Amino acid sequence: MAIGTTVQEENNAYDIDDGVWFHKDDLKKKDGTAYTARETQEMVRDALKDPNFNKQPELHNNCVRVFYAEGHHVDVPCYRKLDADTDKEWQELAGADGFTASDPTEINRWFLDRVEALNKQRDGAGSQLRVMVRLMKRLARSRGENWDMPNGLKLTMLVEECAPSYYERDDEAFYWLLSKLKARLATNLEVENRAQTKTPRDKLTKSTNDANMVELRTRVGEALDKLLILHHADCKQKQAREAWDWVFQSDGFFEAYDKDSAKARALFSKAALVNAGLASTNGAGVIVRAAVGAGVPNLAHSFYGDDSDEQS
Repeated sequence: MAIGTTVQEENNAYDIDDGVWFHKDDLKKKDGTAYTARETQEMVRDALKDPNFNKQPELHNNCVRVFYAEGHHVDVPCYRKLDADTDKEWQELAGADGFTASDPTEINRWFLDRVEALNKQRDGAGSQLRVMVRLMKRLARSRGENWDMPNGLKLTMLVEECAPSYYERDDEAFYWLLSKLKARLATNLEVENRAQTKTPRDKLTKSTNDANMVELRTRVGEALDKLLILHHADCKQKQAREAWDWVFQSDGFFEAYDKDSAKARALFSKAALVNAGLASTNGAGVIVRAAVGAGVPNLAHSFYGDDSDEQS
């Protein structure tokens, strides 16, 4: 049940979560004693090792991480099921603090429900929330290992908490998301699991001053400083684009966008000529307006595929 917020970077680096489940009764050693949470993770790590890996799987607090040469990694959380195949079935996650109750689909359901609710409030507002999460992840990963930033789950929680829902334009929505996030992080660097209905919610941060949260606060402030140009009355399009390019380190995204748009407009113009029966193909094989010069006339064509009642 994906939530549609995955970001793939230019170097093909991205991460995937792929959990593994065990029945509690199967997590026993030969002497009958139960595997601890750490031993369960170690068993999974050892099973995932491969001599072909450049970097072998590692234990993390709540998962086993598998690295791939292409730049991405797969996080493998380890769960055990209790009261399996009954209406009381529940699951526990193996972590640094032992086995703790955990519902791996809880966050997905929560996020999808938020998207649906926001879309009902304003058409497209929920879909925009997805865009905001992707943009925040893109910003957080834009400097690679030079920045120590929170993981995607924490960023998702922060975006859902701070994202405005009343801006139709994504650039405006993201700017004011950053502004609200800066104010929020100025007084509170902790992140809760907002998908939970219990009180108090679990903390996703380790302390009140995690290093990666401090860095996020710093980098959000820097981004807003760079985007101040947007508020200048004489701000030109080129300046605005350069500011956003700096924020995301997008290496001339807008320049490439302009080139692609120009190509699209040219193709649309030719399609319109053909559709109207005003096109001909010249000696160089280029579609031109029939009145421009001699050429082979093109039959009018709708570009809508075959139609049994109409001949193109």
